[in-house]
Amino acid sequence: MDISGFAGSIIDAAHEDYDNARTTWNGMIDQKPAAIAMCSSVDDVVAAVRYAAATGMTAAARCGGHSVSGASTPEGGLVIDLSALNAVDVDPNARIAQVGGGALLGDLDAAAQEHGLAVTAGVEPETGVGGLTLGGGIGFLARKLGLSVDNLVGAEMVLADGTITYSDKDTHPDLFWAIRGGGGQFGIVTRFDFQVHPIGPNIVVSHAYYPLEKARQVMRYVREFMHNASDEVAMLPAFMKIPAVDPFPIEWHGEPCAVVVSCHVGEHSAAKAELQPLLEKGDLIFGFLDEQPYLEFQKTFGGASPKGGRFYWKSIFFDDLTDDLVDLMVEGIQTLPGEYTLIFTEALGGAVGRIGVEDTAFSNRTARYNMGLSAGWVDPNDDEAIIAASRAWFEKLKPFSDGTVYLNYLDRDELSRAQEGFGANYKRLKRVKQKYDPNGVFAGALTPD
Repeated sequence: MDISGFAGSIIDAAHEDYDNARTTWNGMIDQKPAAIAMCSSVDDVVAAVRYAAATGMTAAARCGGHSVSGASTPEGGLVIDLSALNAVDVDPNARIAQVGGGALLGDLDAAAQEHGLAVTAGVEPETGVGGLTLGGGIGFLARKLGLSVDNLVGAEMVLADGTITYSDKDTHPDLFWAIRGGGGQFGIVTRFDFQVHPIGPNIVVSHAYYPLEKARQVMRYVREFMHNASDEVAMLPAFMKIPAVDPFPIEWHGEPCAVVVSCHVGEHSAAKAELQPLLEKGDLIFGFLDEQPYLEFQKTFGGASPKGGRFYWKSIFFDDLTDDLVDLMVEGIQTLPGEYTLIFTEALGGAVGRIGVEDTAFSNRTARYNMGLSAGWVDPNDDEAIIAASRAWFEKLKPFSDGTVYLNYLDRDELSRAQEGFGANYKRLKRVKQKYDPNGVFAGALTPD
């Protein structure tokens, strides 16, 4: 494949590295793009987009390749790989971070923390900044700072006709609105500009791992606490299988448990007093409360879902952590197979809920929680059984849903749920898609009229 003006490398099916290059984080994804364009500059992105548009080929950006659905690897399409565009430049005086479209969350966290600054990022350092942000961007700092998109002040993009543009609240405001939660289907973002904020370097964190018989008691405390919690507190209640590593007691390795991972970015002595009760709900399997560098805390879940594992996701937004829902999560972690299987819950509210539903394309501003099932395993022979079990469990979960869904957690068989994710903003997003990508060059759930 010859792309005029392209200075990077092109990897197509005839290339010896093709199978490796098309592989992403989720080992379930076996999509075969026509080629992967390894871009070395913004000019390369322009050349790749123009080639896709001229040939009628669907194009998608790839940063971390961490989409569970394989969204960055369109079948028969063109992968525009941005991994070389990973520079992160932080202006500590203006508190602005300029982040290359190929940067990972770990890159952003590290560069910002050099200046004692941070922005809401996800919980897996290997995730791409682009994919996380364009879908909304939930992370531990969301209650304090809002979503990743709430801290985005502008973006450099390559549009479907190959032009380079910048969008912010004053320039192409409709496009800027759409990329804050509408996904990567309006253009290829080559640079994100974020407002960053003083965080750390140390924050107060706690981990509390309990036997499942304590699940109701622990989650009742989380529910009551989070109803009145300050914005400085973040909690991630989850159900998981104890990893076979220190410091977990060997007799618990591989056993299911209830866990609450928390952080508090307020004054340290008060923060410790607020989080201490989480360690006092009965006999702990393992737990601690301490100060920790924010940068290290952000790596808490790094490797929990290792690259190359096989993953299948389901998710809902919901409003209340009731006993019945907790019982269902306990049932899920006891019965759903998979050595990496995790049921996690992100506590929302705070700054997330103070943004209007129509102020950004991210529409769900009222839910108190977002829950995800990440079923994870190794053996391909288990695919059908685990996916079937996950779907069956999800059917029981539906009555607890508020009817919406986080777009970043949609799996490949759930594109029909995308409209639930866009909510009241769906029609407006369709208009923006029609304006900026009328021929459907970029992959995504929206199609131009």
